[in-house]
Amino acid sequence: MKFDVILTEFVGVNATHGHLSGEPAPDIPEVQLRFGVRGQSKADVERFTKELAPLILTGPPAVTGFAGGRPKVEEIMAYFPALIPKSLITPKVEIIEA
Repeated sequence: MKFDVILTEFVGVNATHGHLSGEPAPDIPEVQLRFGVRGQSKADVERFTKELAPLILTGPPAVTGFAGGRPKVEEIMAYFPALIPKSLITPKVEIIEA
């Protein structure tokens, strides 16, 4: 399997700020592990989701994550927030009655 990106996050430690959070403290009582991949081959990504299921199922019952079932393979929708000067925007409200 080949992936363009392999994402590993520890929810509760570095899921929001990534590498800027630094190394996790060695005495963290618990975290939720989240994996994600991005790749060109849909077959590879689907295989990844199948390989992930046994990892999840080896955990304690009822605490194996917040998702229901095997994750589905989806196209990536990119979101890129950007700041632009307020002077370039003209606010406008339009009410259309049908």
